[in-house]
Amino acid sequence: MKKLFITLTLLGLSHSSFAADKQPSSVLDNGVETFAIDCAGNPQQTTLDINACYAEKIDKLNWVKQTYLDTARKSIEPTAKDPDPDPDAAEMLKVFEEETQAWDAFEDKASTATYTAYQGGTIRGAMSMSRRMELIELRIKDIWSNWLQYQDSTPAVLPEPKFKEGD
Repeated sequence: MKKLFITLTLLGLSHSSFAADKQPSSVLDNGVETFAIDCAGNPQQTTLDINACYAEKIDKLNWVKQTYLDTARKSIEPTAKDPDPDPDAAEMLKVFEEETQAWDAFEDKASTATYTAYQGGTIRGAMSMSRRMELIELRIKDIWSNWLQYQDSTPAVLPEPKFKEGD
């Protein structure tokens, strides 16, 4: 991850461009929220443009991921107001956080491996970021599937996430 960050910094993409404060537009339909993962206005004509576009898309995916992570945490955490607290909530929160750390480490290692595999080529940044995007999307779907929906007819805590990639 350090190599990727350093390379992206050298390409003109600062750390602030990765801040997870960019909410993507979305459409909610029949219990499914489709998020638009795009970089409107970016001409994508140069390697720098393409890398900036991927960084913007990652920002948007990270915003969604953080929203789903925060909601999952809140649904797990016991509260003083809870009339029937789950005695296993503390253990569930602990394993949820361990799972989150493992996913984050995997995402970093996998995108770094892809970056290394394309070393020497101008496409390496885009390929690495593309893989990171795929893993973030998979993680968001996993959070929803395992932590935010129920196996009975109880409505999910958040809508099922879907993603529509655009320019």
